[in-house]
Amino acid sequence: MPIDLITATAENFEPLLKQTLKVETEHGPLNLVLDNIKINETLVPRDSHVEIDNRTYPPRKPFSLTLEGPREPILPSQMYKVIHPEIGKMHIFISAFRQDQSCMLYESTFN
Repeated sequence: MPIDLITATAENFEPLLKQTLKVETEHGPLNLVLDNIKINETLVPRDSHVEIDNRTYPPRKPFSLTLEGPREPILPSQMYKVIHPEIGKMHIFISAFRQDQSCMLYESTFN
C-alpha cells in the first residue's frame, strides 16, 4: 500500500505504528521505529487547495510522525529515503528533536 505524500493523512500511517522503517543515510541504513502519530488539533488545515501539475488537492489536517532511533549517529535535518515492505519507498523530511537516555527522537511533519 504505497502512501501518496501529497494526500497522506495521519490515518494512512496508523498501520505502521511500532513498525521499523529503514532510512538510508550517509552512514548506511538506519532503522527507526514509528513511535507516535500526533494530529495537530490546534492547527487549522491550510485554508486553500494546492495545485501541483494541474491537479488540485484539498486541505488536510496537519500531523506529525515521531520516529525513535539509536542515540548515535544523530541524523542531520534533511530529506531521507524511507523504506518499508508494505509502503515501499518514500522521501520525507526528518528532523531530530530530543535525545533520551536510550534513544534519539525524530519528527516528520505534514501540513
